[in-house]
Amino acid sequence: MTKTQVVGPQAPVQLRCEYVENPLGIDRPNPRLSWILKHSEPNQCQRAYQVIVADDEALIAKEEGNIWDSGKVECSRSVNIVYAGKELESCRRYYWRVRWWDKDDNVSPYSCINVFETGFFQDEEWTASWIANGDDASADAVTVDNSEYNLRPGSLLRKEFSLEKEVASARAYISGLGYYELRINGRRIGDRVLDPGQTDYSKTVLYSVYDITCSLKPGANAVGVMLGNGRYCSFRWIEGKLFGYDAFPCLRAELHITYTDGTQERIVTDTTWQTARGPVGINGIYLGEVYDARMEIPGWDKPNLDTASWAQAVKVDPPGGRMRAQMMPPIKITKRFQPVAIHNPDPGVYVYDIGQNITGWVRLKVEGPRGTEVKLRFSEVVDDCGRLDPRINRKAEATDTYILKGEGVEVWEPRFTYHGFRYVEVTGYPGTPGLDTLEACFLHTAVDYTGSFSSSKPLFNKIHQNVVYGQLANLMSVPTDCPQRDERMGWMGDAQLVVEEAIYNFDMAAFYVKYLQDIKDAQLEDGSLSDVIPPYWPLYPADPSWGTAYVTIAWAMYRYYGDLEVIKEHYDSMKQWVKFLESKEENGIVTYVKYGDWCPPGSVLPKKNPREMTSAFHYYHDVLRLGQMAELIGRDEDAEYFLEKAEEVRAAFNERYFHPDKKSYGNHDQTSNVLGLQFGLTPDDMIEAVAKNLVDSIVRETDYHFDTGIVGTRYMLDTLTDLGYKEVAYRMMAQESFPSLGYMIREGATTVWERWEKLTGTGMNSHNHIMLGSVDTWFYRALAGIRLGEPGWNSVIIKPAIPAALDHASASVKTLKGQIKSSWSRCRSAFKMAVTIPVNTKAVIYVPKLDYSILTATLNGAPIADEAFKLVTESGEAYYRYEGGSGCYCFTLK
Repeated sequence: MTKTQVVGPQAPVQLRCEYVENPLGIDRPNPRLSWILKHSEPNQCQRAYQVIVADDEALIAKEEGNIWDSGKVECSRSVNIVYAGKELESCRRYYWRVRWWDKDDNVSPYSCINVFETGFFQDEEWTASWIANGDDASADAVTVDNSEYNLRPGSLLRKEFSLEKEVASARAYISGLGYYELRINGRRIGDRVLDPGQTDYSKTVLYSVYDITCSLKPGANAVGVMLGNGRYCSFRWIEGKLFGYDAFPCLRAELHITYTDGTQERIVTDTTWQTARGPVGINGIYLGEVYDARMEIPGWDKPNLDTASWAQAVKVDPPGGRMRAQMMPPIKITKRFQPVAIHNPDPGVYVYDIGQNITGWVRLKVEGPRGTEVKLRFSEVVDDCGRLDPRINRKAEATDTYILKGEGVEVWEPRFTYHGFRYVEVTGYPGTPGLDTLEACFLHTAVDYTGSFSSSKPLFNKIHQNVVYGQLANLMSVPTDCPQRDERMGWMGDAQLVVEEAIYNFDMAAFYVKYLQDIKDAQLEDGSLSDVIPPYWPLYPADPSWGTAYVTIAWAMYRYYGDLEVIKEHYDSMKQWVKFLESKEENGIVTYVKYGDWCPPGSVLPKKNPREMTSAFHYYHDVLRLGQMAELIGRDEDAEYFLEKAEEVRAAFNERYFHPDKKSYGNHDQTSNVLGLQFGLTPDDMIEAVAKNLVDSIVRETDYHFDTGIVGTRYMLDTLTDLGYKEVAYRMMAQESFPSLGYMIREGATTVWERWEKLTGTGMNSHNHIMLGSVDTWFYRALAGIRLGEPGWNSVIIKPAIPAALDHASASVKTLKGQIKSSWSRCRSAFKMAVTIPVNTKAVIYVPKLDYSILTATLNGAPIADEAFKLVTESGEAYYRYEGGSGCYCFTLK
């Protein structure tokens, strides 16, 4: 121990309120608080904690909490502690700190001061009106019918105001529908794009909060907002039925200014604001964006503008939904790509290869005569001659147009659209473009990376990379199915299948809190849900394998983030969903189906397994999980009913689909057997036989290839590994011939395809769908061996599966408790394994015995006694089993 190291419990770090560090604008009256612990000693845990909250920074600096002082609370939880102090006020700043006692009752210093600011707890507290450009709001407003969508040009709205006193702090609360860009005194505020997040605007409208203190100045000021159509204003009529919202862009905003003398002032949207058209023309998420630089109004977002030609904004009706703070991460540009190649298939046509399939747009640099039109078209694929092939986009035009103003070098990127693409076609360019003419901007909901994986198998590393890019590309404030065609919807089947993959790779907590509210908003009185949520395509009732997302995501929030409040808040609605399914029950199971095991090799609909079997499977799953959740929150009568119901459904499922004589499920296909092996469905004495039949079909019928759709694929690899068939799982993932993820990569994929086969033309052939990316959990859970134990990572199981052909693997996962790491490597003479467990997490570590005989182990450099290990055999594998706590472990076998 060096002199500079702190002995004992250290001050908590990475404090979070509602899953966010120092959030602005939370609107939860009793927010959830979390922190990470550090300690100089191994095997440490929290015995107690104390949280203090104050509304005065001077008080909290003196370690006093006038809003809440929890006192010393004997509790081991350091995740999602529910605030229990005085009633919080809207639009207030609060300061908080926490300290903890270790297992030996030693107390830590208090954490650094953290803050959270509240937003509006009630809609009635808003004083701003919804306003719009009068041309858009008028009954005879001119719209452009494009690809069946009614779109308007962009609008500018502005307001000048004067500040005569010194500003202490200032906040902007804003929602601009469909999308907005906020500017003050000539500068853009923040780095969010495509804000606010998508919702069912008739139920929920999100607003964001910005700290604008440094953007204001004494004297004259100006605030400006650009509005685009977004999802809110993209609608169409099909056979007399409205899909979307018959709406136009509108704005609600308040600037709250606090002066150093303690007085406050609000600048709010009302009819004193002015409006005009600007350079942004027709824009839409499917269409693209037209930008005419000749229409720019210099200084429009600065004070002292001549506004004689501007009109007054008009007050309009609200969208209808409750205003809620946007607490999930915003959409941002997270990475920029330089093109790797340019092709010139025809005169004046230049096709750029970005080298990676992404979501976003490109930044254009151009110089030329005034009025020159440069068109940018986007697609994921090109044809054999190198020409752009946009058929994959279906009716999405995916075209951006920039009209030059002719004033030297011009640099532009869109604001109110996005595309799924790898290739960009440039036409109309004045001259010959170079590689530096375009820069691709990758944008998505900016969730933090929490996971990493690497191994000695380059193919596995590439598959993992493709899944990561594919997942990010389909986080656009809702979990979309694809980013390129005229769809981009929150299909719940896709969402539920990759929940664990997403949680291993990214911090998904706040994102899923928001999406669960979307699901709740979409529920009908009969309890049914839509396949797509938000229900821009109102596809009621959801296929049970899609509707299960509600239960699956809520359960995952509890399991991985220890969030019991989510279950409490959504329990009644989830119960309504399960009761809806129960109303459709026939002979003890639910068999209505719309999709089933979607997209098996060579098909869209299931070919081999009984199509309705997935509905019966997820009905059992939802009933079982609801019963378990009822137990957790003390709904005892419900727990008894649904757990008994689950047993009844299990029996009916097996009566319908299990063949005891053949020891297999369904039609003896991969999907049927792997589903039968989940959640205790298979009778205990039949598990081994069913597993052998599953393996037999994989080996003999498909030569170690997947023959499953998106549902069967989700469970395949983990099930095989858990039942002792790690080598079969390895060979399936190592394939590079059709059908496999390796085949996709061999054919040039940089994300995950919608289909196992490579298709071009129109139809279902997206090259960026995440649903088959569920396999990525196998890298973490099996190869690196990081498996969730008790909820909230109160405990972790480290149990790597070591395929014969793999020489090393490593992974790490940042949890709300801290980072968990597991890595191993081997050579002919030794096997080495390193594990890191955070404070306040228990661990059960399985060290594979393999062909070695001598084990040595250390914890934080100190030897671990041999008697601490127990030699066990599980699923045919021998392990040295060790139970411990936090610290850095090293194991060596020779």
